[in-house]
Amino acid sequence: MKKIFYSVISFLLAVTLFMGCDKDDTPAPTYPSLDEFLKSKSNLTIFSAALKKAQLEAFENGPGPFTWIVPTDEAFQAALVTMDSLNKMSVGQVNYLIQYHLINASLTTPDMVAQNSFPRSTQLGSGNGNVYVGQLGDKFYINGGLLLSTDNMVANGVVHVASRLNVPPVLKGNIQALLNSTGQHSLFIAALTRASRWTTLSSASVYTVFAPTDAAMTAAGYTTASIAATPVASMDSVVRYHMFSGTRIFSNDIGNKTSPGTFLGTTKTLLGSGDGTKVKGAKNTSPVDITKPDVLGINGVVHIINGVLKY
Repeated sequence: MKKIFYSVISFLLAVTLFMGCDKDDTPAPTYPSLDEFLKSKSNLTIFSAALKKAQLEAFENGPGPFTWIVPTDEAFQAALVTMDSLNKMSVGQVNYLIQYHLINASLTTPDMVAQNSFPRSTQLGSGNGNVYVGQLGDKFYINGGLLLSTDNMVANGVVHVASRLNVPPVLKGNIQALLNSTGQHSLFIAALTRASRWTTLSSASVYTVFAPTDAAMTAAGYTTASIAATPVASMDSVVRYHMFSGTRIFSNDIGNKTSPGTFLGTTKTLLGSGDGTKVKGAKNTSPVDITKPDVLGINGVVHIINGVLKY
Protein backbone atom coordinates (compact mmCIF):
# COMPACT_ATOMS: atom_id res chain seq x y z
CA MET A 1 0.00 0.00 0.00
CA LYS A 2 2.86 2.36 0.89
CA LYS A 3 4.47 1.58 -2.45
CA ILE A 4 1.27 2.60 -4.30
CA PHE A 5 0.96 5.77 -2.18
CA TYR A 6 4.54 6.85 -2.91
CA SER A 7 4.08 6.04 -6.58
CA VAL A 8 1.03 8.31 -6.75
CA ILE A 9 2.88 11.09 -4.93
CA SER A 10 5.86 10.74 -7.25
CA PHE A 11 3.56 10.90 -10.30
CA LEU A 12 1.80 14.06 -9.04
CA LEU A 13 5.12 15.72 -8.28
CA ALA A 14 6.39 14.86 -11.74
CA VAL A 15 3.25 16.30 -13.37
CA THR A 16 3.55 19.45 -11.27
CA LEU A 17 7.19 19.90 -12.17
CA PHE A 18 6.46 19.24 -15.84
CA MET A 19 3.66 21.80 -15.90
CA GLY A 20 5.83 24.32 -14.07
CA CYS A 21 8.70 23.81 -16.49
CA ASP A 22 6.36 24.10 -19.47
CA LYS A 23 5.04 27.43 -18.20
CA ASP A 24 8.48 28.78 -17.44
CA ASP A 25 9.85 27.66 -20.81
CA THR A 26 7.27 29.67 -22.79
CA PRO A 27 8.68 33.17 -23.14
CA ALA A 28 6.36 36.14 -23.26
CA PRO A 29 6.21 37.70 -26.74
CA THR A 30 8.58 40.60 -27.23
CA TYR A 31 7.79 43.49 -29.52
CA PRO A 32 9.97 46.24 -30.94
CA SER A 33 9.84 49.74 -29.57
CA LEU A 34 7.92 52.28 -31.63
CA ASP A 35 11.22 53.80 -32.76
CA GLU A 36 12.54 50.39 -33.84
CA PHE A 37 9.34 49.68 -35.74
CA LEU A 38 9.45 53.01 -37.58
CA LYS A 39 13.11 52.60 -38.49
CA SER A 40 12.40 49.13 -39.92
CA LYS A 41 10.00 50.60 -42.49
CA SER A 42 11.46 52.62 -45.35
CA ASN A 43 8.16 54.42 -46.05
CA LEU A 44 7.62 55.86 -42.55
CA THR A 45 10.55 58.28 -42.42
CA ILE A 46 8.54 61.52 -42.31
CA PHE A 47 6.40 60.35 -39.39
CA SER A 48 9.54 59.20 -37.59
CA ALA A 49 11.11 62.65 -38.04
CA ALA A 50 7.87 64.38 -37.04
CA LEU A 51 7.60 62.29 -33.89
CA LYS A 52 11.09 63.35 -32.83
CA LYS A 53 10.36 67.01 -33.53
CA ALA A 54 7.04 66.81 -31.65
CA GLN A 55 8.92 65.95 -28.43
CA LEU A 56 6.46 63.22 -27.43
CA GLU A 57 9.00 60.99 -25.69
CA ALA A 58 6.63 60.43 -22.76
CA PHE A 59 4.26 58.64 -25.14
CA GLU A 60 6.87 57.14 -27.43
CA ASN A 61 8.59 55.41 -24.51
CA GLY A 62 5.78 55.36 -21.93
CA PRO A 63 4.04 52.24 -20.63
CA GLY A 64 0.87 52.67 -22.71
CA PRO A 65 -1.07 51.08 -24.14
CA PHE A 66 -1.15 53.59 -27.00
CA THR A 67 -2.45 53.39 -30.55
CA TRP A 68 -0.40 55.15 -33.20
CA ILE A 69 -1.91 56.05 -36.57
CA VAL A 70 1.17 56.34 -38.79
CA PRO A 71 0.74 57.86 -42.28
CA THR A 72 3.18 56.73 -44.95
CA ASP A 73 5.64 59.13 -46.57
CA GLU A 74 3.36 59.16 -49.61
CA ALA A 75 0.42 60.19 -47.41
CA PHE A 76 2.40 63.10 -45.97
CA GLN A 77 3.52 64.19 -49.42
CA ALA A 78 -0.05 64.03 -50.77
CA ALA A 79 -0.93 66.51 -48.01
CA LEU A 80 2.05 68.67 -49.10
CA VAL A 81 4.06 67.83 -46.00
CA THR A 82 7.66 66.98 -46.90
CA MET A 83 10.84 66.80 -44.86
CA ASP A 84 11.56 70.35 -45.96
CA SER A 85 8.18 71.74 -44.92
CA LEU A 86 8.33 69.72 -41.70
CA ASN A 87 11.61 71.42 -40.84
CA LYS A 88 9.95 74.80 -41.31
CA MET A 89 7.10 73.99 -38.91
CA SER A 90 7.39 74.90 -35.24
CA VAL A 91 7.63 72.25 -32.53
CA GLY A 92 4.14 73.21 -31.38
CA GLN A 93 2.65 72.78 -34.85
CA VAL A 94 4.19 69.36 -35.32
CA ASN A 95 3.22 68.34 -31.78
CA TYR A 96 -0.41 69.29 -32.46
CA LEU A 97 -0.48 67.34 -35.72
CA ILE A 98 1.09 64.18 -34.31
CA GLN A 99 -1.13 64.17 -31.22
CA TYR A 100 -4.08 63.83 -33.60
CA HIS A 101 -2.51 60.51 -34.64
CA LEU A 102 -2.24 59.21 -31.08
CA ILE A 103 -4.96 57.39 -29.16
CA ASN A 104 -4.31 56.97 -25.46
CA ALA A 105 -5.65 53.39 -25.40
CA SER A 106 -5.34 50.15 -27.31
CA LEU A 107 -7.43 50.10 -30.51
CA THR A 108 -7.06 46.99 -32.65
CA THR A 109 -9.14 45.97 -35.65
CA PRO A 110 -11.58 43.82 -33.62
CA ASP A 111 -12.48 47.08 -31.85
CA MET A 112 -13.19 48.76 -35.22
CA VAL A 113 -15.88 46.39 -36.46
CA ALA A 114 -18.99 48.52 -36.96
CA GLN A 115 -21.66 49.27 -39.53
CA ASN A 116 -20.89 52.99 -39.54
CA SER A 117 -17.85 55.05 -38.56
CA PHE A 118 -17.71 56.01 -34.89
CA PRO A 119 -15.58 58.50 -32.94
CA ARG A 120 -12.53 57.79 -30.82
CA SER A 121 -10.79 60.58 -28.96
CA THR A 122 -7.15 61.28 -29.66
CA GLN A 123 -4.57 62.94 -27.46
CA LEU A 124 -6.14 66.25 -28.60
CA GLY A 125 -9.27 65.27 -26.69
CA SER A 126 -12.82 64.44 -27.74
CA GLY A 127 -15.07 66.57 -29.92
CA ASN A 128 -12.81 68.27 -32.45
CA GLY A 129 -10.02 65.95 -31.33
CA ASN A 130 -11.92 62.84 -32.44
CA VAL A 131 -10.95 60.56 -35.27
CA TYR A 132 -13.63 58.39 -36.86
CA VAL A 133 -13.00 54.68 -37.13
CA GLY A 134 -14.82 52.54 -39.68
CA GLN A 135 -14.93 49.42 -41.79
CA LEU A 136 -15.85 48.37 -45.33
CA GLY A 137 -15.76 44.64 -45.93
CA ASP A 138 -12.53 43.31 -44.45
CA LYS A 139 -10.75 46.68 -44.64
CA PHE A 140 -10.49 49.34 -41.95
CA TYR A 141 -10.47 53.12 -42.17
CA ILE A 142 -9.79 56.22 -40.09
CA ASN A 143 -11.48 59.45 -41.19
CA GLY A 144 -12.30 57.62 -44.40
CA GLY A 145 -8.63 56.87 -45.15
CA LEU A 146 -7.69 53.23 -45.70
CA LEU A 147 -5.38 51.57 -43.18
CA LEU A 148 -2.71 49.82 -45.23
CA SER A 149 -1.33 47.69 -42.41
CA THR A 150 -3.07 47.04 -39.11
CA ASP A 151 -2.41 45.62 -35.66
CA ASN A 152 1.37 45.98 -35.73
CA MET A 153 2.28 45.36 -32.11
CA VAL A 154 5.00 47.45 -30.48
CA ALA A 155 6.32 47.41 -26.93
CA ASN A 156 3.75 49.85 -25.59
CA GLY A 157 0.81 49.48 -27.93
CA VAL A 158 -0.22 49.07 -31.53
CA VAL A 159 0.54 50.77 -34.86
CA HIS A 160 -1.78 51.15 -37.84
CA VAL A 161 -0.12 52.34 -41.04
CA ALA A 162 -2.40 54.82 -42.82
CA SER A 163 -2.82 55.89 -46.43
CA ARG A 164 -3.84 59.41 -45.44
CA LEU A 165 -2.52 62.16 -43.18
CA ASN A 166 -5.28 63.21 -40.79
CA VAL A 167 -5.52 66.97 -40.35
CA PRO A 168 -7.18 68.15 -37.12
CA PRO A 169 -10.61 69.61 -38.03
CA VAL A 170 -9.86 72.85 -36.17
CA LEU A 171 -7.20 73.63 -38.77
CA LYS A 172 -9.76 73.34 -41.57
CA GLY A 173 -12.71 75.19 -40.06
CA ASN A 174 -16.41 74.63 -40.61
CA ILE A 175 -18.19 73.44 -43.74
CA GLN A 176 -18.55 77.00 -45.01
CA ALA A 177 -14.78 77.40 -44.79
CA LEU A 178 -14.21 74.05 -46.52
CA LEU A 179 -16.42 75.00 -49.48
CA ASN A 180 -15.01 78.52 -49.73
CA SER A 181 -11.46 77.17 -49.82
CA THR A 182 -11.86 74.95 -52.91
CA GLY A 183 -12.29 77.70 -55.49
CA GLN A 184 -14.70 75.48 -57.42
CA HIS A 185 -17.97 75.70 -55.50
CA SER A 186 -19.31 79.19 -56.16
CA LEU A 187 -22.43 77.86 -57.89
CA PHE A 188 -23.20 75.31 -55.18
CA ILE A 189 -22.71 78.04 -52.57
CA ALA A 190 -25.11 80.23 -54.57
CA ALA A 191 -27.63 77.37 -54.54
CA LEU A 192 -27.23 76.91 -50.79
CA THR A 193 -27.67 80.65 -50.30
CA ARG A 194 -30.78 80.71 -52.49
CA ALA A 195 -32.22 77.85 -50.44
CA SER A 196 -31.39 79.64 -47.15
CA ARG A 197 -29.12 76.75 -46.13
CA TRP A 198 -25.74 78.46 -46.36
CA THR A 199 -25.83 80.05 -42.91
CA THR A 200 -26.68 76.70 -41.27
CA LEU A 201 -23.34 75.33 -42.43
CA SER A 202 -21.51 77.66 -40.05
CA SER A 203 -23.51 76.46 -37.06
CA ALA A 204 -22.57 73.89 -34.46
CA SER A 205 -24.98 71.38 -36.02
CA VAL A 206 -23.34 68.46 -37.82
CA TYR A 207 -23.75 67.84 -41.56
CA THR A 208 -22.35 65.72 -44.34
CA VAL A 209 -22.38 67.48 -47.69
CA PHE A 210 -21.86 66.09 -51.20
CA ALA A 211 -20.73 69.21 -53.03
CA PRO A 212 -20.92 69.36 -56.85
CA THR A 213 -18.19 71.43 -58.48
CA ASP A 214 -18.93 74.46 -60.62
CA ALA A 215 -18.31 72.32 -63.70
CA ALA A 216 -20.84 69.76 -62.48
CA MET A 217 -23.42 72.45 -61.70
CA THR A 218 -22.94 74.05 -65.11
CA ALA A 219 -23.27 70.68 -66.86
CA ALA A 220 -26.58 70.17 -65.04
CA GLY A 221 -27.85 73.54 -66.28
CA TYR A 222 -27.23 75.65 -63.20
CA THR A 223 -25.79 79.11 -63.72
CA THR A 224 -25.75 82.14 -61.44
CA ALA A 225 -28.80 83.49 -63.27
CA SER A 226 -30.78 80.23 -63.28
CA ILE A 227 -30.11 79.64 -59.60
CA ALA A 228 -31.36 83.15 -58.77
CA ALA A 229 -34.50 82.50 -60.84
CA THR A 230 -35.26 79.08 -59.30
CA PRO A 231 -38.05 79.11 -56.69
CA VAL A 232 -36.62 78.84 -53.18
CA ALA A 233 -38.54 75.67 -52.37
CA SER A 234 -37.25 73.94 -55.52
CA MET A 235 -33.68 75.01 -54.88
CA ASP A 236 -34.03 73.86 -51.28
CA SER A 237 -35.03 70.37 -52.42
CA VAL A 238 -31.99 70.17 -54.69
CA VAL A 239 -29.45 71.16 -52.04
CA ARG A 240 -31.02 69.10 -49.26
CA TYR A 241 -30.66 66.00 -51.45
CA HIS A 242 -26.91 66.67 -51.25
CA MET A 243 -26.90 66.91 -47.44
CA PHE A 244 -27.22 64.69 -44.38
CA SER A 245 -28.14 66.28 -41.08
CA GLY A 246 -26.80 65.20 -37.71
CA THR A 247 -24.23 62.70 -38.96
CA ARG A 248 -20.70 62.40 -40.33
CA ILE A 249 -20.70 59.99 -43.26
CA PHE A 250 -17.32 58.89 -44.60
CA SER A 251 -16.56 57.23 -47.92
CA ASN A 252 -16.26 53.79 -46.33
CA ASP A 253 -19.75 54.25 -44.84
CA ILE A 254 -21.15 54.68 -48.35
CA GLY A 255 -19.64 51.47 -49.65
CA ASN A 256 -22.07 49.56 -51.82
CA LYS A 257 -25.17 50.16 -49.76
CA THR A 258 -28.08 52.56 -49.50
CA SER A 259 -27.40 55.62 -47.38
CA PRO A 260 -29.51 56.84 -44.50
CA GLY A 261 -32.17 59.33 -45.53
CA THR A 262 -30.79 62.61 -46.83
CA PHE A 263 -31.80 65.97 -45.42
CA LEU A 264 -34.60 65.91 -48.02
CA GLY A 265 -36.37 63.06 -46.21
CA THR A 266 -36.02 59.56 -44.81
CA THR A 267 -36.97 57.92 -48.13
CA LYS A 268 -34.72 60.18 -50.21
CA THR A 269 -31.53 58.14 -50.11
CA LEU A 270 -28.34 57.76 -52.12
CA LEU A 271 -26.77 54.55 -53.33
CA GLY A 272 -23.10 53.90 -52.74
CA SER A 273 -21.04 52.13 -55.35
CA GLY A 274 -18.35 49.56 -54.66
CA ASP A 275 -15.48 50.91 -52.59
CA GLY A 276 -17.03 54.26 -51.70
CA THR A 277 -15.56 56.20 -54.63
CA LYS A 278 -18.93 56.79 -56.31
CA VAL A 279 -22.46 57.73 -55.31
CA LYS A 280 -25.74 57.71 -57.19
CA GLY A 281 -28.98 59.59 -56.78
CA ALA A 282 -32.33 57.88 -57.36
CA LYS A 283 -32.66 59.38 -60.86
CA ASN A 284 -29.02 59.53 -61.91
CA THR A 285 -28.48 57.33 -64.93
CA SER A 286 -24.94 56.56 -63.82
CA PRO A 287 -22.94 56.99 -60.60
CA VAL A 288 -21.20 60.27 -59.80
CA ASP A 289 -17.50 60.22 -58.91
CA ILE A 290 -16.36 61.41 -55.49
CA THR A 291 -13.27 63.28 -56.64
CA LYS A 292 -12.13 64.35 -53.17
CA PRO A 293 -13.63 62.40 -50.28
CA ASP A 294 -13.74 62.82 -46.53
CA VAL A 295 -12.78 66.46 -45.99
CA LEU A 296 -13.38 66.70 -42.26
CA GLY A 297 -14.23 70.04 -40.66
CA ILE A 298 -15.33 71.00 -37.19
CA ASN A 299 -19.03 70.55 -37.95
CA GLY A 300 -19.05 67.77 -40.50
CA VAL A 301 -17.70 66.20 -43.64
CA VAL A 302 -17.56 67.39 -47.27
CA HIS A 303 -17.22 65.11 -50.28
CA ILE A 304 -16.46 66.86 -53.58
CA ILE A 305 -18.35 65.26 -56.47
CA ASN A 306 -18.29 65.73 -60.24
CA GLY A 307 -22.05 65.52 -60.83
CA VAL A 308 -25.36 66.75 -59.46
CA LEU A 309 -27.40 64.16 -57.57
CA LYS A 310 -30.95 63.72 -58.84
CA TYR A 311 -33.89 62.65 -56.73
